[in-house]
Amino acid sequence: MTDSVAASGDNSRDNAITDQIAKALTEATGLLRGPQRVVPLIQRLVSDKLRVTFEQRHLYSYATTKRSSGDALNSLLRWILDAQRPDGGIAAYYSLLSGYSESYPEVTGYIVPTLYDCARTTGDDDAVVAVERATQWLLSLQMPMGAFPAGLHGRLRSGLHGDEKQPSVFNTGQILQGLVRAHVETNRPEILQAAVAAGDWLVKMQHADGSWFGPAAYQNVAHTYYSMVAWALAELSERAANRRHGCSDHEHSLSYGLAAERNLDWVLSHFRPSGWIDGINLRGHPNYLHFIAYALQGVLECGILRQRSDAIEAVAKSSWVLLRKFETNKSLPGAFEPDFKNGQRFTCLTGNAQMSCVWLRLFEVTDDLRYLNAALKMNEMMKPLIPARGGRGVFGGVGGSYPIWGRYQPLRYLSWGNKFFADALLLERRLKRSFEASAFEALPCAS
Repeated sequence: MTDSVAASGDNSRDNAITDQIAKALTEATGLLRGPQRVVPLIQRLVSDKLRVTFEQRHLYSYATTKRSSGDALNSLLRWILDAQRPDGGIAAYYSLLSGYSESYPEVTGYIVPTLYDCARTTGDDDAVVAVERATQWLLSLQMPMGAFPAGLHGRLRSGLHGDEKQPSVFNTGQILQGLVRAHVETNRPEILQAAVAAGDWLVKMQHADGSWFGPAAYQNVAHTYYSMVAWALAELSERAANRRHGCSDHEHSLSYGLAAERNLDWVLSHFRPSGWIDGINLRGHPNYLHFIAYALQGVLECGILRQRSDAIEAVAKSSWVLLRKFETNKSLPGAFEPDFKNGQRFTCLTGNAQMSCVWLRLFEVTDDLRYLNAALKMNEMMKPLIPARGGRGVFGGVGGSYPIWGRYQPLRYLSWGNKFFADALLLERRLKRSFEASAFEALPCAS
C-alpha cells in the first residue's frame, strides 16, 4: 500500500466515523420531536440487556419452538405493511429515536416478490394492495436511461453538476427483481418494458471483466455482493425467454443471461480456498454478515438459474464454514475479518435471516439435511427476537443488530431484515409442506 493510498484510506475511515456521529446526533434529536418513543426505546434496551446477561446458549437452545412460524410470519408482514409510506414505497427503517425513514426504492423493489409470496401463503388481501402500490411507485422513479436512483426517496445524491439524482447499479438490480416478479403476476406490458429498460442499462454499464464500478456503484468501486444484480439479470433472462416472440426478444434474453454469467465468473474469482469472499469493498465499514450473505445469495440463485454447478459448490463451501461456526457457538458474529476470523461480538439479524435462506436453498439442491437443520435452528433463534407487542414500527420488526445497540444499524428495525426473515419462514413452510406431501404419498394403500 502506498502512502497516498493509505492516507486516502485513513481519510475514508475518518469521514465514515464523522458521518456516523453526525447521523447519530441527528437521530437522537428525533426524541425531542417524538417523546412517545422514549418508553419503547428504554423497554428494548432493558429487554436486550437482560436477555444478553441471562441467556445461556447450549446444544438444545433451539430444539423447541417458542413461537409458531405462522405467527412470526404474520407479524413480519404486518410490519412491512405498516412501513408503507403514502407515496407507495416502503420505509427503509423505523428508528427508536426518530421514527420512520423515507421510502427506500432499493428495498421496495426486492420486497415485491416477498409480498406476493406472503399474499399467496397467508391470503392477506392487504399484501396484494400494498404490492400494487409499491410497483406503481417504482415505475414512477425510473430514469430516462432505464436506471433507478440511489439513496432514499427525497434525498438527492450530489452529482458533478450540483444536486441531481444519481443512477445506481445495485438499486436498479434489486428493483429489477421486483419488476420481473410483478410482470409474472400481472402480465402488464409496461412493467416488462420497464424491466427490459433496466436490464439494458445494467448490461451497458457492465465492464469487460463482468463487474460494475464507477459513479453508479457504491463508493465508485466494484463489489462482489453485486452478485445480487447478476441474479436479477438471470431472472430477467428467464422471463424474456419465456415470452420470446422474435429474434430481438431472443437476443435480449441471451444478453441478460451472458451478463449475469460474466458477473458470476468475476465474483467466483474472488472466492478463497478458505471460503472467504474478497471484494466486498466497503470502505469505512467492517465486513458485515449481511453483505457476505448478499454475495452468497446472489451467486447461489444465479448459479441455480444458469445451471452452474461451480457456483453452487463455491457457495456450499463458504456456507459450510458459517454453518460450523453457528453450530459451535449457537450464534454468528455480526461482522468478520478476512477468512472468517475475529468475528465481532454482536449479531447482524438480517445476515442471519439471509443465511437461513441460503442454507434452505442449499438443502433443496443438495438434499444435505445438515443445511436444513441449521436453518431451522436459525429461524428458532430469530423468532423470539421479533417483538410480539408494541406500536407501529416496533411490533413485528427485525432489529438491525442484537442486542439492539450493536454496530449494524443500531436502534433500528429494518425493512430488509423483515423481507429476508419472511423469505426464510416462507421457505421453511414450503419445505415442511413438501415433506408432509411426500410422507402422505409414501403411505401404503389399504387392501
